[in-house]
Amino acid sequence: MNGGLYGRGKAPERACMPLCGWPDEDRWRWAAACAPSDLLCEDIGARSNRARITNRKAEKGYGRWLTFLGLHESACLMEAPECRITPARVSAYVETLVMIGNSTATILARLQELGEVAKVMGPIRRWDFINTLSSKIRARHRPARSKNHLKLSDELLDLGFALMARASEAEELDRAILHRDGLMIALLALVPLRRRNIAGLRLDRNLKELNGSWLIVFDGSETKTHCAIEIDWPSELNGPLSLYLQTHRPILSARSGRWSKPIDNALWVSSHGSPMTEMAIYDRICLHTADAFGLGINPHLFRDAAATTLAILDPEHVRVSAPLLGHRTFSTTERYYQQAKSFEAHAAYIDAVFVKEKVDGKK
Repeated sequence: MNGGLYGRGKAPERACMPLCGWPDEDRWRWAAACAPSDLLCEDIGARSNRARITNRKAEKGYGRWLTFLGLHESACLMEAPECRITPARVSAYVETLVMIGNSTATILARLQELGEVAKVMGPIRRWDFINTLSSKIRARHRPARSKNHLKLSDELLDLGFALMARASEAEELDRAILHRDGLMIALLALVPLRRRNIAGLRLDRNLKELNGSWLIVFDGSETKTHCAIEIDWPSELNGPLSLYLQTHRPILSARSGRWSKPIDNALWVSSHGSPMTEMAIYDRICLHTADAFGLGINPHLFRDAAATTLAILDPEHVRVSAPLLGHRTFSTTERYYQQAKSFEAHAAYIDAVFVKEKVDGKK
């Protein structure tokens, strides 16, 4: 196999073979599965309804499997894709992943990705042995990184308000940056959106004003699960949002730096006058949470914090954490039920956070 297929700067055993390096049959079948549906052939477009990032993740995981085979049993790459995915080889694959130090969480992800692509390569075959192997791995699973440092949402909300309070004492640019960051953290504490969506908020498209209130809206094409999001902007953040839009965002928008790009109604504007990227938001949130708590809490952990907070403070509503986090439902008839439950979930969650705030304030 060509060493260039393993990617730059990566040890071959840890690399994922890119699609261009796959055996021809594998590549053709995968491309067909990801293509738009064709009513004349049921195999075509089998994954066309999946998010691009989801298919890309499965593709990367399958590339990792092909890398393993190429390094340890390259002759089998001449076999039909479904024939080379055997229990013995998959077990050896897992053993290798363990040997080179992958966490069990990574191994579970790799097995899931292999299983998803196996269904494309051999749609009429049974792949139960992959699930069985995953169950054995899961039974002994230990997280690679402890979440003991995870804070509850009221603590994250406190941090957001504290940053906005500090902003009033800073110079103009620092004041705008601190208020923006505090508002982002407070919003994520109360509305735990995925990083892509928090970064993608656009005025008049995803954030709409209605009779003095604000609504957060994403259509299905903008979400990971293809499910539309429509949820109230927390009323407790109406004042901070208005101050940001009227005072701080214009200051940031007027900036001009080497990396400036058109703002295009982006809600979050960087210090050099460009829309904030997902990575920039990630870095700012990790910076402030590390300063406050001693260890950075990334945006995704805000979602864990929301589910944990609801379970602790309002266990009767713990089952609504799924719609609160925008997790996908698989039944058409449940879709409308889930949409209604999402409003109930968000209201219950906001109430729980602020009830704890008031109780703690009396202590």
